[in-house]
Amino acid sequence: MTLLPEVIDAVGGKIPVVAAGGIADGRGLAAALMLGASGVLMGTRFYATQESAALQAAKERVRSATGDDTLRSIVFDISRRNVWPAPFTGRCLRNSHADRWFGREIELLRHQETEAARYAQARSAGDFDIAAVIAGEATGLIPDIPSAKDIVENVVRDASALLSNSARHVAPHATSNQIS
Repeated sequence: MTLLPEVIDAVGGKIPVVAAGGIADGRGLAAALMLGASGVLMGTRFYATQESAALQAAKERVRSATGDDTLRSIVFDISRRNVWPAPFTGRCLRNSHADRWFGREIELLRHQETEAARYAQARSAGDFDIAAVIAGEATGLIPDIPSAKDIVENVVRDASALLSNSARHVAPHATSNQIS
């Protein structure tokens, strides 16, 4: 949230800025708009929708996880033989495969042939104790698996209500010294 206003200030309002990361509900949209964003990107929230191509078991893992259940790592990239250039990593839900190899990526590279085959088999079988469920920290804000339409309607409704009622959250007689 601190980076967003800095970026908006840096572009001087000449380029629309979209906030991303950790946004999954109307509160996140309202906060981003209040900070000057033109909109938001919600990846994990739309992963857990009825229309998502993800397997139901993966959606259920997203729904039942918290942000603390995620891990930023290259373990899954190594296992898929698809390593991105540094410093780019991915965030996924922790599982037994990640727990086994996190912090031991060099050793995983030494066993990549075997582990890549094991990973591919798990992915085909929908075994998410090995295969990755790509999800961000917003997973803790996802209590259900609705339609994408319902998400958009609910997020916009909730953000609109928050923004229209935002003035009541600041005490009418508060001075700037009391607020800080």
